[in-house]
Amino acid sequence: MIFGITQPSLKRRLLLTLFVPLCLILVALSFGGAWLVRRTVEGASDRVLSGSLQAISETLAMQEGYLTLDLPPSALGMLENADRDNVYYSISYRGKVITGYSELPPPGNLRLEDVSFRDSTFHGIPIRVATEARLVPQLDSPVIVQVAETVKNRTAVTHRMLVALAAGELFLLAVIAALVFLAVDWGLRPLLMLRREVDERNNDPDINFAPLPLATVPQEALPFVSAFNSLLGHVETAFQTLRRFTSDASHQLRAPLTVVRTHVELLSRHSDGTDEMKGAIADIHNAVKALQHLIVQLISLAKAERPHSNAEGASAFDLVECTAATARNYATQALARDMEISFEAGPQPLNVSGSAIFAGEMIANLLDNAIRYGHPGGHITVRIPDDSGVLEIEDDGPGIPPQDRERVFERFYRQPHNTDRDGSGLGLSIVQALGRRMGATVRLETPAHGRGLKAVVQFQPL
Repeated sequence: MIFGITQPSLKRRLLLTLFVPLCLILVALSFGGAWLVRRTVEGASDRVLSGSLQAISETLAMQEGYLTLDLPPSALGMLENADRDNVYYSISYRGKVITGYSELPPPGNLRLEDVSFRDSTFHGIPIRVATEARLVPQLDSPVIVQVAETVKNRTAVTHRMLVALAAGELFLLAVIAALVFLAVDWGLRPLLMLRREVDERNNDPDINFAPLPLATVPQEALPFVSAFNSLLGHVETAFQTLRRFTSDASHQLRAPLTVVRTHVELLSRHSDGTDEMKGAIADIHNAVKALQHLIVQLISLAKAERPHSNAEGASAFDLVECTAATARNYATQALARDMEISFEAGPQPLNVSGSAIFAGEMIANLLDNAIRYGHPGGHITVRIPDDSGVLEIEDDGPGIPPQDRERVFERFYRQPHNTDRDGSGLGLSIVQALGRRMGATVRLETPAHGRGLKAVVQFQPL
């Protein structure tokens, strides 16, 4: 959900597209099944009722001028059931009931020898009536025979069958829903794999512009992925162009700035101008110096972000020697600020994975930050405590608050209280980029004495 708007879901749309017609089909089947159940129960019950009617009709006869009926016990016994429905019958001739229940409703138009069925009521109770008009020898009009039963059993049987039908359809709906969900999930799995591929690249600290693999992409998503790969190619081209421009521009600016700085220094030595002129020359000298430092850092950043070569992962260097050499190079800069650098390490070499050049630039940037932002007269400790590949650079300066220790790795970010110091805000970004290139991690901690800052670099030991 973005800004309160629910994002469309392809999976939800497919499920709805499949479930809505499925539910409509099941509703249609429910109505059709209910109609079929009622017809089946009614047909079976009507056949039993018709058999009872015909068993009575076949015993009608004329004897000595009287209409006789030999009512067999099975004629009405076949209508017995567990729900104890009531059974009624009547025999009438010329509209007069000869025997049976006279309260049974009279039939309508009948055809001879044809059994008809109708629904009616008997004393307010619903009944089902079977009627037959039968010709008896010696009589000039047909005899009307009616057999009726209450519909309690029919209703109960219909209800049980409808409940069973509903339970079966609900079970079928649940099974089909589960199968459809699994089928949709299985069908969308290639898209999930594609998303995981993009997520892995997004979480990868190194920028990867390689095109997404098309072998597992479904045909429906192939145009989109192909267009996305084409976009990746354009972005990579633009990124490489910008990177080359930064690197080339930085290299091209170094020589002119060196010349300008040299002439400014000569001008400051031999100038007999006013104090205002000397101040202007000093400002130019500081600005050129800061710009030179920025260009050097931009070049380092460009080197850290250029594509990896296959040989880098297999290289190694001596961390003790590299750290000692870099610390010696910054001893003069530390003395200029009345600061002291001490180096603590064992006498044995410590080989770690990576590049000595990149590691040297990492250490140089950390030492430069410690000297630049530390207090005059302070102390910097460079330490390799053991053979685990850990390097610590600790100072007793103002330090960095814990809440800002992640932000200082952002490019050009500087703490508000350090804006008056020389610097570009790129040093720690370069350290992190170079470390990531070699598989090293960098974190900032508070020293044990509670003052200053300790940078801990974890290299990969061999």
